[in-house]
Amino acid sequence: MRTDMIEPLDRSTSSGGSMLYTQIFHQIRQWIREGKLKEGDILPSERDLAQLFDVSRVPVREALKILEFTGVAEQVRGKGLFIKKISINNLISNIDFVLMDSAHTLLDLFEAREGIEIQAASLAAQRWNEGDMAIMEEAIASMEKKLRTGEEILDTSMSFHTAVIAASHNKAMWEINLYISDWLHIAREAIYKQTTLHEEGLRDHQEILDRIRHHDSEGAAQKMKNHLIRSKKVIEEAVAAAALSTNTKASKE
Repeated sequence: MRTDMIEPLDRSTSSGGSMLYTQIFHQIRQWIREGKLKEGDILPSERDLAQLFDVSRVPVREALKILEFTGVAEQVRGKGLFIKKISINNLISNIDFVLMDSAHTLLDLFEAREGIEIQAASLAAQRWNEGDMAIMEEAIASMEKKLRTGEEILDTSMSFHTAVIAASHNKAMWEINLYISDWLHIAREAIYKQTTLHEEGLRDHQEILDRIRHHDSEGAAQKMKNHLIRSKKVIEEAVAAAALSTNTKASKE
């Protein structure tokens, strides 16, 4: 694989940026979307990818596990990890998001997300393993550090929610989330740049994690529901503000 395909990773992950394994996963998925990797291509080894990205093998291993889990790649015994046939979701994800009404799309996507994440929290409480717990805890720690330094926490918040879905060990939920999350992230940034809720949001995440850690399925689902209700209110206010701004601008023209 050519070294010019590698984009530098955000090394501030320990202070709350997107986690390294997430960045590696998204880069590989982007190579597939751009045709740099095609069906039947073999991925470099874990060791080679670690060297290319200049990281330890741990985040590479996690990224490759996600590629397998989501059906993007398949391990062939004795040969390596191969890119599988591109699904319709990969094609749909390439649609230009600008063609859509970002404000209303954001609310629609968030409502779809609610159904997934409440159930995911319940399942995560039943199914999490030590690796899942470490990733969820890392996301919380990153959010705490970013809040202390006054940095944007949108990426770390989304990383936590993604980690909860991964801990549900439900492949369908994971794939649907991947489809939704790309569009949700773009639309969310288009409507408002700063993540609100701040300490309240962090407290919500901590409570969700506590219920998951204690295998409290009902409690985890309820805490997630409460958190999403508050988050949805923020989004509804942002959508209303965006609509008002658009109407005001149009009236002046």
